[in-house]
Amino acid sequence: MEFSGGWVGIQEGRYSRGMSETPFNDNVEVVDNNVDFDSLSEGSEDSFITFGDATESEDNQMAVDVADDCLMTPTEFVPSFPSLPKHEGDTTWEDYQNGVDMQGIDPVVLGFSCRDTYRMHNAAHPRLSWCSPADAKFFSFNYSTRRVSCSIGHTQLRHLVVSTSQHDVYALCKNSIIHWNASRRKESQVLSMRSPEVTSRGLRDMTVTTTIACIENLVMAGGLHGEVVVKDLNRNSIVFADHVSTHRDPITNAIDCHWSPQGQLVMMTSNNDGKIRMFDTERFSVVNTIRMGFAVNHATRQPNGGKLLCVAGDHEDGRLVDVDTGKPEAILRGHIRNMFATAWHPDGSIIATGNEDNTCRIWDVRYPARQLGPCLPGFFGAIRSLRFTNDGKFLIMSDDSDYVYIYLVGDMDFKRKQEIDFFGLVSGITVSPDDEILTVGIVHKAAGSLLEFERKDWRKSSSCLI
Repeated sequence: MEFSGGWVGIQEGRYSRGMSETPFNDNVEVVDNNVDFDSLSEGSEDSFITFGDATESEDNQMAVDVADDCLMTPTEFVPSFPSLPKHEGDTTWEDYQNGVDMQGIDPVVLGFSCRDTYRMHNAAHPRLSWCSPADAKFFSFNYSTRRVSCSIGHTQLRHLVVSTSQHDVYALCKNSIIHWNASRRKESQVLSMRSPEVTSRGLRDMTVTTTIACIENLVMAGGLHGEVVVKDLNRNSIVFADHVSTHRDPITNAIDCHWSPQGQLVMMTSNNDGKIRMFDTERFSVVNTIRMGFAVNHATRQPNGGKLLCVAGDHEDGRLVDVDTGKPEAILRGHIRNMFATAWHPDGSIIATGNEDNTCRIWDVRYPARQLGPCLPGFFGAIRSLRFTNDGKFLIMSDDSDYVYIYLVGDMDFKRKQEIDFFGLVSGITVSPDDEILTVGIVHKAAGSLLEFERKDWRKSSSCLI
């Protein structure tokens, strides 16, 4: 991860550009809070979040020019179960069918007659002309709410929303992890980086959360200074809190968990010091360390007990290495900028990589010398988050902002896709283990929220509350 160039001043809904960036030629006049949607939508790939005036708020602490939150107001994510009341600011499936905007936004207030006007303005930019049209609808809107307003600690890292079931979603909100119980429409804070249980362990400087992960009863968070915090929800206590790296640039870019062939749960961290560390989750001792020659932004293990690790980092090529020895097995060549996301197909032979060159590429690890299928382009910026559904039928990828794409895998031809468009930066995408619910985290002052989409063949019924 680099700290050159980028967005400055995500503050009070106001987006502005650094001197190294070139704005659109035609500026858009926006009525509400001076929101510059050009800056929101394009963005630099090598960028960071910072505030113009660090003295405006006590919460506005600075660390390596990265703000500890986006100053968003916590809101909440709710599905549209008819038996439960609707909260103010939420949009239900019924509202949406009656013409209400998915995020509850009045486009006129934003300075446009409708969403299409805004999209036409941005589509006039030549960078966007190469995107193929969408003709499918695999997931349909179900519910949105502003009661959980997501945050981003570093704009290059977008693994900040995780679901462990249809009704359990975890998201980063202002340097805290919030649990959203979708069936009860109730939020609760499960981990605050400013709480005494964290600061008492020597992590007083964890002012920026860069990534989160959740599996079973464990909730995990990584920080800007190489911190990793793990909380056991069953015991309601912190079981691990430490700096895993003492390097001068130690950022914990990603945390991933996998089961070893011996049935042990392993926590794996990817850091800017070029190391991938694997921890035994019983004692949280390091059981293996793999050293790369570049900052590691994301690493995931081959499913089904596979021996390969796919590594994405500050390099245009992806790496396949042996998960035990770190021995290089293959190089994935084709991207031209830094890589930030990886996702394995559940069959373990296919891997997708997301890059700052605005593309996602697909690879067959049995024949890694050439790309499999077409190059899948983004719309505005880097592809920073990727997910295959657990049944392997869909690949879901997010743009920097405003768009999420759902591709039908088919015979690895990816010919059909669905586009979901909205206003705001994407903090993360997640799919429930049963593949029925897609959740998208949105960062935006006026419309920050969690959006819920359900798979088309999933029928709305109060029985889902049982």
